[in-house]
Amino acid sequence: MPSRFSTALLDEAIKRKKREREELRLSLLAGILSALDELTNEIPFTEAYIFGSVVRPYGYSEESDVDIAFVGLKDKDFFRAMSIISRKIGREVDIVQMERHRLSQEIRRRGIKWTRKS
Repeated sequence: MPSRFSTALLDEAIKRKKREREELRLSLLAGILSALDELTNEIPFTEAYIFGSVVRPYGYSEESDVDIAFVGLKDKDFFRAMSIISRKIGREVDIVQMERHRLSQEIRRRGIKWTRKS
């Protein structure tokens, strides 16, 4: 009778990788919030929402980008804001202006709202 094949080592490796990705996601979220705090010293905006895979537990991977929606970000500051945040967190960043985005209500509902420090 053939013996059963054990996947215990593989299962443990998958769990460990999942935990590592979640730790990366949480660390990245903290970095994004800090970068937004710093960005207020250089570029004016009124609100920001982090959305996409980085806000979903266990939904972020090393290949994922970071999505941020802004309220009050001027056109002239769009690419500069993207560049500054990307440089600060070391990840590719996609940003949108909420005033013009068709999914703005969805982003407000599901995203993490950044709050300006007093």
